[in-house]
Amino acid sequence: QEEAVVDWVNHLGLLAQPLDCRTIGPFVKDISGVFPGKNWVSRFLELHKKKIQYCRTAALDPKHAQCFNYATVHDYFNKLKALLDEHGIPLENIYNMDEKGCQM
Repeated sequence: QEEAVVDWVNHLGLLAQPLDCRTIGPFVKDISGVFPGKNWVSRFLELHKKKIQYCRTAALDPKHAQCFNYATVHDYFNKLKALLDEHGIPLENIYNMDEKGCQM
């Protein structure tokens, strides 16, 4: 059961839908039939720290949010299309990567 939870937590993390201390309880209950106690998450993370990494998220910086508007996004995709057309790059050769180079 523990390995199933570890695999599920990692799978959801790869899908960019990570669980937190509040949302992991229902998943554990579905697998084990028992809702975990209040200290279960911290003990579970300590036990599986080589397989699961816990980190806190940060809110989006308002300066970054202001830049995410129609004009900026439209300009970005126009420049991207011009670059692809200029170099003859087909759409099949475009991959979604994050800042670390991991494919999403």
